[in-house]
Amino acid sequence: MRKISRGTFGLALFTALALTAQTLAGASESSSSESPHGDYPTTGSSAIDAASAAAAASSLSSDVPLSSGPAVSSSELAEGPLGSALYELNSSLGSSDVSQTFPSENAGVGEFRGIRHLEGDVYEFDVYSPSMDRIVTNDIYLPGGPDNTAERPTFYLMMGADGARGGWSWYNSSNYQEFFADKLVNVVTPKGATSSMQADWYRFDPTTGDNKWTTYMTKELPPLVDDLFHGTGQDAIGGISMSGGPAIELASLEPARFRAAASYSGCPSTTGVAGQAFARFALSLNDADPDNMWGGSSDPAWAAHSPVLHLDRLQNTEVFVGAAQGTPGPVDGPDYSSRVGNPQAGIEAASYVCSSHFVDRAREAGVSVEFYPLAEGTHTWGLFEDQMRRSWTTTIGPALGF
Repeated sequence: MRKISRGTFGLALFTALALTAQTLAGASESSSSESPHGDYPTTGSSAIDAASAAAAASSLSSDVPLSSGPAVSSSELAEGPLGSALYELNSSLGSSDVSQTFPSENAGVGEFRGIRHLEGDVYEFDVYSPSMDRIVTNDIYLPGGPDNTAERPTFYLMMGADGARGGWSWYNSSNYQEFFADKLVNVVTPKGATSSMQADWYRFDPTTGDNKWTTYMTKELPPLVDDLFHGTGQDAIGGISMSGGPAIELASLEPARFRAAASYSGCPSTTGVAGQAFARFALSLNDADPDNMWGGSSDPAWAAHSPVLHLDRLQNTEVFVGAAQGTPGPVDGPDYSSRVGNPQAGIEAASYVCSSHFVDRAREAGVSVEFYPLAEGTHTWGLFEDQMRRSWTTTIGPALGF
C-alpha cells in the first residue's frame, strides 16, 4: 500500500482547502534567471510550479521537515468517500451547452506561417489558429533537422499555466535535446496557452483572450505537424502541472491519434472540492476568470472534462501518471530548501494525492496506468524532466514503437 508522511498528508489536505479559497488568487509567478542548461531553475514556468499557493499551509509548520512523523496510508485521503468528495463529486447543475467546450466537427487545420532555427535540432514555428484567430508559436525538436524526411511519430509536451510566457519551456528548462538525440521522434511544445487548462472556453476572457486550445491541440496542430514534419499520426501527449490532467483529457478525445498520455505533477480531475480548486487556482494565477472557461462551480462542463469521470474513454490509451510527495531532494536541483516552507512542496503534495486517487480509480476501471510515485520532489523542472524520462521508458516510448 502506498505511504505518505504525516506531514505530507496534512499539508496536502490543507493545501486542497486553501486552494479552494480564492483569497490566494493574487499569488504571482517567478522564474529563474540562471541558464537551465546543466542547472535547473529553482522555479519553473508551469501552472503552479512558480506559485505560492501553499504558502499559507506550509507556513504553519515551516520548521518541520516533510519527512518527519510516522507514515500514514494515502488511502485515508485519496480513497473512499473523502477521495470522492475531493476529486469526483459535482452537482452538474445548470443548462449550459457543453458542446461549446468541445471542438467543432467543422474545425479546420491550422495555417503554417514560418519557421526559425533556435539551436541544434530545435526550431520554432508559427501556426495561425482559425478557432482563436491568433498566431501560436511552437517549439519543435526535429531529429536530424528539417532535411530528415523519415516518417516518425510526434510527442506533444505541453507547458503549465504561464505557457512559456516568461521565456522558459522544455527547450531551455530541461536537457531534452540530449535525451531525444538518438530517438526518431518529433517533440512539439505549443507556447502561449497561459492559464488555459488547454481547454475550449465558453467565453472570451479579458486577460487571456479567446481560448480554444482543445481545438488547437486535437484538430489544428497535429495534422499540420504530420504534413510539414513527416508525422505518422500515431502520437503521444504529456503535460506538466496545470496541463497534466488536460494531457489525459486530450488523449481521451482523440484515441486514434494519441496512443499514450502522461501527467507530470498534475491533477487528472476538474471535479470535487480539490480537483476543481486545483484548476481554478491555475487560471487565477494569471488573472484569468475560471467562470469564463466552464462557468460556475456547478456547471456541467467541469464534469464533462474531468478525466477521472471518463475512464471509459481511456481503455485504448497507455497512461503515465507521476507525482512526488513534496520532500525536497536532489531531483529538484541545487539550492533548494529542506523545509516545508518551500511553496512548491505543498503544491506537489496536492498533486500527489490527486494523482494517487486517479490511478486507483483508473486501475479499477481497467485502464492501463503506470504510476510513478516519488517521495522526493517539489514541483520543479528537475522533477518534471525526471518524470518525462521515466514515462518514455515505461509508457510513451513503447506505445510509439520504441
